[in-house]
Formats: sequence, C-alpha cells, structure tokens
Amino acid sequence: MTIGKSSELKEEKKVLLVRKETWLILIPIMVYLIVLIVHFVYVHYINPDFGIIIADQVVLYNRGKGILFGLIPFKDIFTDAAPLSPYLWSPLILISMIGTNDFSSAFVNYANFENSSSMMLSSYVFRIFFVLAIILSAVILYRLELKKKNKYAFPIALIYSINPFFLNLVTFWGSDECILPLLILLPIYLYERGNKTLGTFFIGLGVGLKYFPVFIAPIIWIYSKTWKERIIQTLIFFIIITSSILPFYLVAPDTFFLFLRDPIQAPGNQGILTIIQSYFTIDLEQHTILFQVLTATIVCLVGLVLFIRRDKWVYHQTAVLLLTYLLLYQKFQLSYIVLIFPFIFVAFFEKGLIKWISISMFIIGSFYGLIANYLVNGIFRSPIYPILAWCYVAIFYAILITLTVLFIFHGTEMKKK
Repeated sequence: MTIGKSSELKEEKKVLLVRKETWLILIPIMVYLIVLIVHFVYVHYINPDFGIIIADQVVLYNRGKGILFGLIPFKDIFTDAAPLSPYLWSPLILISMIGTNDFSSAFVNYANFENSSSMMLSSYVFRIFFVLAIILSAVILYRLELKKKNKYAFPIALIYSINPFFLNLVTFWGSDECILPLLILLPIYLYERGNKTLGTFFIGLGVGLKYFPVFIAPIIWIYSKTWKERIIQTLIFFIIITSSILPFYLVAPDTFFLFLRDPIQAPGNQGILTIIQSYFTIDLEQHTILFQVLTATIVCLVGLVLFIRRDKWVYHQTAVLLLTYLLLYQKFQLSYIVLIFPFIFVAFFEKGLIKWISISMFIIGSFYGLIANYLVNGIFRSPIYPILAWCYVAIFYAILITLTVLFIFHGTEMKKK
C-alpha cells in the first residue's frame, strides 16, 4: 500500500508539473500575441511614421541573408558580432523569404527596407523567435526554482516572462537581446542537473552566438568537483570556442579582429564612460581595448572569489559575474539589463534588502537608457535637469554595486521556500 501511494503521489506531482509548465507556456503566448497585434495596429494604422524596423534588425537581416547566399562572415560580410550569430538568423530569414516569395539576393538599408517584403515579414519572425526564447528561459527558471523547492517558483517564472520590459523589448524594439537569458540559464540548468559537459558546450556555443556567456565561464570550475574534471571541462570550453572562431580568422585574418573595435561613443550605448566622454569631452576611444581587458580581468577575479566560496554556492550567484560586467564595461546598452533579469526576479520573492534593491534595479534600470541618452545628446534645457540626471545615473551604479555585494554574500542565504 505504501509503495502504491508513493507511486500515486509521484504521478500526481508529474501531472501538476506538466499542468503548470503548460500554463507557463500558454499564458505568455496569449499575452505576447495580444501585444504583437497591438503593435501591428499601432505602427500600421495609428502611427505609421513610428516604423516597425530597428537598426539592429536591418543588420541581422543582411547578415542572415548573406549566409543564405553563400557569403562568409568577416570575409564577405562585415560583422562586429559573434561569428556564429549570422547562422542563427539565416533560417529565420529563409522563413521570411518563403513566406513572401521574395528571394532577392540584394541587401537592404535604412532607405529601401520597406521595399523588401521579406524584410518586413522577418521583423515579426524575429519577434516570434524572441518570444519563444523568453518562454523557454521562463520554463528553465521555473525548473531551477522547483529544484530548490521554492513555493514561489511558478509566479517567479510567470512574472519574469511577461514583465513590461520584455513586452516592450519584443514589440517596439524587437531586440535580439531577448535571447540572452536563455543563453545564460540553459548552461546553469544543465550544470544543476549534473550534465556538466553539455553545460560547458552550451556556454561555448553561447559565446559563439552572442559573446556575453563568456562572463559566466567561471561557473565551469565552480560546478566541477575535482581538478581533473575542471581541466577536462576547461579544455572542452576552449575547444568549442576555438572551433567557432578559428575558421573565420583563417579565412579573414585582416578583418576578423575588427570585432574588438568597440567605440565608447556609439548611439544607444550610454554607459558611464560614454556619458563622461560626451559630457566632459574627454577622449577615451584610444583606450577601448584596455577597458575590455580590465572588465575580463575583474570578472575572473570575482569568479575566483565565488570559486573559493563554492561550498556555499547557489546558482543565483551567477548574477555577480554579469553585474560585474555591467559595472565595468565601457558602454551600457539598456537592453543588456536582461542578463540579470532571471536572478533579480527570483530576488523579488525574497525577504530583506535584496528584494527592494532588486525591485529598484528593475525600475531605475528600465529608464536608465532614456536618462543617459538625454545627457549624451544635451537635450536638457534647464540647468537643474542635468544635475538630476547625473544623480539618477549615480543611483543606478550605486544599485549595481549594492546588488553585486548582496548576491555574493546574501545569495547563499536565499531560503528554500
């Protein structure tokens, strides 16, 4: 009888898990369907001048199309992105071409993209793909919290998946940063399940697609139990990285390293150094690579601290590595804040300071780009507004620092609900 009851309980738990995951998929699908319809109506009938295409989508479209017509990144297509990313976009472009019978090999630009039916359709194909990536990351987040026996696992994942920032990022921006949480959470989930080699593989693959997963590489050592395992996993990581970049370097050695050309002063990338350079007319451009090296070095040092404290490790502390990047990198694209969303949404349901700092990070961080843009472009007319804006920027970075410290020391205290 006892064995039978135990089996029934396990079966009921499985059924409940499937039901909740089903709702975790269906609810965001319905919400995003509504907001995408609203977006379509708005840009086509209410405010046609607004436009549905952002600059990044034109770039992604051209790179993906180039792959379909046999072009090679860095050799035939200029790209300052991760080498494998054009291959991620190419199937989406192919879907758009098939859907419109627009098989033109011509690239589009900001002047003629409206004449390309496949470009117009691809803007929504991109958005649908980003929605799927967000939903999948929400399911992974739910399972991670369920593993911790967190009774708030479902609301955490649901609110994370349909938070206002994501809704805006998908609809009115259509930004590819929507895939970042998935690239971060998937390796963590695999490590938590004990699939270390697969987790290492997906970190390496993520670096080839979007670069940012390189900042979570220190968790390879944290999750590995022995030095032999750490050496093996590190070798796997570097083999995957080398495999994804070496072929492109060999075919285009003169242009490959152009991806390191990362100007501080760039539209939409208003980090603290961007603001300083623009506001005080200080030329920091010649030191761009120095800032990249500094960022990587500090991330490694923070990873070392987490490694030393690995006996108290919880997966939320991965956020520390990403927060360190956001603090130190010379630029800050507003959409990069989604890197830490899974972790701060978990913290929303904690008690104490980490909860309120995380909520503040979400609110203040969601408008930081707007304030920084006003500073960079000198839009403020009254002298008091730049002062208030500088205070806002200072608060933003103060919150980043505080959240970093809290995740280092409070992360290990996050209770199992």
